[in-house]
Amino acid sequence: MDRLSDQAASTRMLETMAHNLLSALARASVPTSTNPAPTPILTPSPITTSAPTPSSTASHASRINNALKRQFPGMYSGGAVNKGKARFKTPDKPHRVTDLPVFVLPGPTTMTPKGSKELELAHAGLGKKVVLVPESAKHSEIVSLMEGEFTKLRALMGRWMFFKATGGSGQRKLSIIPIDSDGYSGRQLRVASNNGKNVLYLVPLQEELETEPLPFSSPEFSKMPKVLCNKCLETVPLQMLTLHSENCQTTEQTDKIIIDDNDDEDDEGDSDADVDCTVEKGVCPICQLEFPATELPHHANICAERSSNTEEHMDPNLPSTSSLNTTPPLPAQTTEGWKTAAPSKAVRIFMEGLRREADHQQPLQLTLNAGDTDEERDGTLISFYKQRRETCQWAADFRCSILVGVGVMRNTLSTAISKLTRGFKKNMGNAGVTTIFEGQREHLVPNLSATILECDLFAMAGRMVGHSAIHGGPSLSGLSPTFIDALICGTKDIVTSKLCLEDCPEIEVRDTISLLLKEEWTDEESVRVANLCTEWYFPVPTKETNRLLLFQQLLSHAVLGRANAQIKQFRKGIKETGIWPLLTARPDVLPLLFPREKDVELTPQMVLKLISWPEASADSDESEDEMSASKITLISGFFRTFVEEASSDVLKDLTKFWTGWELPMQRLTLQIVKSRGRHHLPTASTCYERLRVPDHYKSGSELKSDLQQCLQSVETGFGLI
Repeated sequence: MDRLSDQAASTRMLETMAHNLLSALARASVPTSTNPAPTPILTPSPITTSAPTPSSTASHASRINNALKRQFPGMYSGGAVNKGKARFKTPDKPHRVTDLPVFVLPGPTTMTPKGSKELELAHAGLGKKVVLVPESAKHSEIVSLMEGEFTKLRALMGRWMFFKATGGSGQRKLSIIPIDSDGYSGRQLRVASNNGKNVLYLVPLQEELETEPLPFSSPEFSKMPKVLCNKCLETVPLQMLTLHSENCQTTEQTDKIIIDDNDDEDDEGDSDADVDCTVEKGVCPICQLEFPATELPHHANICAERSSNTEEHMDPNLPSTSSLNTTPPLPAQTTEGWKTAAPSKAVRIFMEGLRREADHQQPLQLTLNAGDTDEERDGTLISFYKQRRETCQWAADFRCSILVGVGVMRNTLSTAISKLTRGFKKNMGNAGVTTIFEGQREHLVPNLSATILECDLFAMAGRMVGHSAIHGGPSLSGLSPTFIDALICGTKDIVTSKLCLEDCPEIEVRDTISLLLKEEWTDEESVRVANLCTEWYFPVPTKETNRLLLFQQLLSHAVLGRANAQIKQFRKGIKETGIWPLLTARPDVLPLLFPREKDVELTPQMVLKLISWPEASADSDESEDEMSASKITLISGFFRTFVEEASSDVLKDLTKFWTGWELPMQRLTLQIVKSRGRHHLPTASTCYERLRVPDHYKSGSELKSDLQQCLQSVETGFGLI
């Protein structure tokens, strides 16, 4: 009974609580007054259950929704509640923009511009600029952006494409950026430029753009910062100030020159004008004529040679004292003919043009002492050619202080070229003789010594080669054909088929590389090849390795890869002398400037053909007045026998002793003179290619012995036997 009574009490309590909840909800829907009536106390009463009507259910639901809105306005809006993390609207992402560096070139080309041309192109409204390119930009939009930054592109009407450069420094090759079917896009340019880190080159496909400088008020310079020039007080873009300063300075100098010219014209008719135009002069002790003091030693040497001439009239074909070239000056209008002339004539015309442009330059003076040791002489040569000079100075008149004359200059140039292969007697840390080029005959390559490279001796060698070529001197012969191609074209453009094992000067490395041509290796040979590949960071060969390809790679690295810095330095030295345009524009002249050893060999027939033999006559000088024709014939026969039996190297030394260098001249004069005793040795007048042989020889062996003793002096200079 107690349990039933407790259940009945619980049921009544639940009914009371539900009734109170419904009353509270009902009161919430009625507007409240200012003084609300007191809430009546409800007493429990029996509730009759009945089915709810649809209207009452809807009204209850709306009242519940309204109550929830008031209690939780931010989370419940009366409708379906969105669940999950994306409850709030995310903002739209902005479009990606790339700072694209673009360099506009003036015309169709496959190479990047030189560094010296970048400022000139920028002054012409071309050059490099940074363009903001959206990633979503299409081809037409990109064309509009480029034409907005570079107004000169509008004339092209889109006839251009983008290129990119290969790695490295200096002038590099350009490779085209392929265009999509719908043209360039911003995303494609961003990827091609590595997010704006690399420069893209815009190259016209057909037209040439104007490169005339634009005024600084042009819209192309509107975004550049402006500064005031302190010379002409003109507002100039900051990037163009360096170029403007050169022109501005030139204008000031031109104004001063014009003023000075006017002043000279005003003073021209004034006899009282105080003008000091005196020049110190001296009298030649031989011809008793006046010459400037600076030119007197040079003239006296030539005048002494002329006075010792046995002929009544001088040969008009003898060399001029003002230049080492034996050919007459060319007219100015023919200086451009080297581009179409035959190779030998092209070299002559080009070098003559360089010498003509250097007529206003001071002569180059080399100071040598006849008493210096071999090491001191070589040190003087190295110091002279290591100095950097302007291009036109290398074509100026060349003089040597040891003696005055064309023959001395010839000997100096010949010695400088021969030292490149025979070696300077200068200790560079590893040997008493330092050679710039090493290897076997016809396959000379640069010495790989780091000391020689750090001392800029390859640049010195390039200046020696260019200086000798300008003055018609000896050429550097015996170089490897592969090295010459690498010098002119660059190592990356070399055809590997020109390489050969003889180009590798190191015998041990050459033998190891040659093992790749064998089919079977011993264990020792396998270790040698593996060590070499590991040292040079090449893959160690296996059974599947293409040995022929690896052979070419190792040989190319041995000959060219390791000598890349030496080649660049040698090329730089040649460029400084001004002959580089000839080498690049006329590759057919390379065999003349870098000949093979076999092409410069001298034969007895070549020398005998050039000799002017002596003859007994009434017009001969005093040394031949009492000399019979039989004695002249006897001594001449001894000399002919010596020439016929001489090798090419001996003939080169003879020609160098005779004329100053080993190049054959148009005529070699031989004279038989009266002997002053048994110790009277043959002598030479190199300026006039004249060899004097005394008449006391009784046999050909005596003459041969004395001539060999004389030829030893070609290595030490003049007068040292």
